Amino acid sequence: MENGVSNGGPQTDLTSRVLGRPPKEMSGALWFALGSFASFVIPFFGVVMMGYGARELLEARGPRGFLFAVAEGIVITAVALFANSGMGMRLVGEVLCVLGVVWCMRNHAATLAGICAVIVATALVNIGIEAAVATAAGSSLSQVVDGLLAYMVSVAQDAAGTGIQAELIVRQIAPVFKALWPFTYVASAGMDALAAGIGSYLMYVRTSGIPRVPAIAAFDMPMWPVGVLIASILGLSASLSGFPGAEVLLSASVTALMSVRFIFAIQGFAVVLTFANRFRFGCLGRTLLLVLSIWLETMFFIVSIVGLIDVWANFRKLTRGSQES
Repeated sequence: MENGVSNGGPQTDLTSRVLGRPPKEMSGALWFALGSFASFVIPFFGVVMMGYGARELLEARGPRGFLFAVAEGIVITAVALFANSGMGMRLVGEVLCVLGVVWCMRNHAATLAGICAVIVATALVNIGIEAAVATAAGSSLSQVVDGLLAYMVSVAQDAAGTGIQAELIVRQIAPVFKALWPFTYVASAGMDALAAGIGSYLMYVRTSGIPRVPAIAAFDMPMWPVGVLIASILGLSASLSGFPGAEVLLSASVTALMSVRFIFAIQGFAVVLTFANRFRFGCLGRTLLLVLSIWLETMFFIVSIVGLIDVWANFRKLTRGSQES
């Protein structure tokens, strides 16, 4: 006994809380398997569980544990494809996204480029799977897109009502829907990456005992999204010339523009939260500021514009070139 505390008393409990609980391979494999099947019912929470399990395997055995997660994902996907091809096809992209995000997040090594690469790869795989399924059914991806477009236009027409003005609105919306169809796959992959990241983070907190909450106010993006923004704007301008393949370039440019906008939005929200911290906004003030910022971003892209300007203006006076993972 030292200072009135025995070796098996509160000091041991405090140490276990600080150091966290050790990861276990069987536990990680079980969480990964349960998440795979839960994703058929509640996709978001299922992917969270998969990310939790894959990260535990990685923490338990390092690269060998990650390879075990890869092997488990292949086996579960093969079983799902055999039982229900439609469900199995959807699981392919989710497993790929989970494994990619967990690998990126190892040892706090996740970067914006790495996570974006995982999202793009997942979206492309999902589009490829959609095309393969359509081809096997005697159809094509373009016909699937046309069917989806017709459904979205009919929904918009029902919401707009009847009359000349409603017809004009629908006619203006239809080309936008047609150009934006790849973005639905990017958005879906982005949600999977978010869910996998949450699961991976929760497992890190459990094993380390350190609740290191990511701070959006500290986010500072690199310069490459600006290059993507410029390339997408140039692509939009070139697609207006109407050359063969202009529709493909238009869809790619619009998808890239809408996707990279989220990065600038995060940068803008980081600026907003930094000023909220600097001026010591209370809970009510922060809530009202965030609600106003979300509304301005939704309606006028104001927060994204602030994020774009911050790349050069550096409103937060950050030391550039030293971005954290």
